[in-house]
Amino acid sequence: MVEGQVRALTSRTERQGESDHSTVWTFRVERYDEAGDRISLIPVEMRGYRFEGAIHDGDWVRAGGRTKGGTLHVNRLENLTTGASVRAKGIPKPVMVIACVMIALIAAFIAWNFYGIVFEAPDVPSDYPSDFP
Repeated sequence: MVEGQVRALTSRTERQGESDHSTVWTFRVERYDEAGDRISLIPVEMRGYRFEGAIHDGDWVRAGGRTKGGTLHVNRLENLTTGASVRAKGIPKPVMVIACVMIALIAAFIAWNFYGIVFEAPDVPSDYPSDFP
């Protein structure tokens, strides 16, 4: 858990496939000691398809997450200046379920057609001679 002041907040959009985009917030959380001297600087990244809440340079925040490559990756933080909870939202679950069902149906259709082509005998025309050697 880290608590400090937001600095150098930037927002960018990254392309995810053909038509999907996600938003990435990067900023630093500066921590200070009792005397007001900066004691640490923590790079933070939040990414999602949309965000609930807001942060601005100078806001005091509290965040927890996992550190990867020296950057703290968070999905949620508390804006202590405004009292708001800020969350990075992903793709809505109903959309994910529908996408998974569609992929499963397409895979089943392809498998069914493949099975029919490989393992089923072709139909014999009715006028085909049965005494053919």
